[in-house]
Amino acid sequence: MDQFVGYLKTQFNRPRTGPLFGLGITLIIIALIIGISDNPPGIGLSYLGLMFICFSMIHHWREARLYGTLLAVSAISFPVLALLHNVFDGINQQIGDIIILNQLLEGLAVISFLAAIFLAPTGIVLGIFVGLFYLVKKHLT
Repeated sequence: MDQFVGYLKTQFNRPRTGPLFGLGITLIIIALIIGISDNPPGIGLSYLGLMFICFSMIHHWREARLYGTLLAVSAISFPVLALLHNVFDGINQQIGDIIILNQLLEGLAVISFLAAIFLAPTGIVLGIFVGLFYLVKKHLT
């Protein structure tokens, strides 16, 4: 836990991290006000807000290789998280009587589903576009 807190302290000491993070939170709040249930502008704003939040934590990376790694991990994590969602949901269907375990498995299923539909595509998009930006920048200079 101390390493994570130390990482966040060093991240938020950078001058661009706070505004990028704040913009992401603002976009997500606007998306929630507009509504994200079957509403393309709201869904788009929530993805864009999450993209800004994720980018605020990795904007100090200056190598295309790091973004390539992010792309690979995100592309692999999408089917793995979707499979985990199905596994947790299937186990939850079988165990249904134990209330505490039922709630825990349902929570894990929801977390893995949300990570699969929000975090993995965000990492893929950031990995592609920012990685290409730094790749082109490296070859032009």
